[in-house]
Amino acid sequence: MATTVLTGRELVLTIEGTDYSEQILSAVLTIETERLTFDTVSGRAYKFIDKNATLDIEFLADWSEASGLSRALWAAAEAPDTSLTAVLTATTGDTFTFEVLPSFPNVGGAASEGQTQSLSLQVDGAITEAYA
Repeated sequence: MATTVLTGRELVLTIEGTDYSEQILSAVLTIETERLTFDTVSGRAYKFIDKNATLDIEFLADWSEASGLSRALWAAAEAPDTSLTAVLTATTGDTFTFEVLPSFPNVGGAASEGQTQSLSLQVDGAITEAYA
């Protein structure tokens, strides 16, 4: 089987139907499994408890854009328990669709660097994957 190397440049991130790929520096969907481990007399036994997922994004600040991601997340965070639809798509056509809970983006930056923002958004509910 041949290996296909993908880079982050082959990802498209949309939130609430808007493509923010041009300002996204990185986007990583991480799913952690919580599992209990029991040491029994006949060996180890495992029990799945839950899973926790986050979408970690780093992006360029775009406060000057009325329809930019910075303002969209800020406005959405005013209703913190209202989920936003996110879709992470690879150029291969594989898609991951899920809901995230909004957070306020940070404001500011270093004097000699472009302003960036980093957020870890909690995934709310199931993740649907569709493979091309």
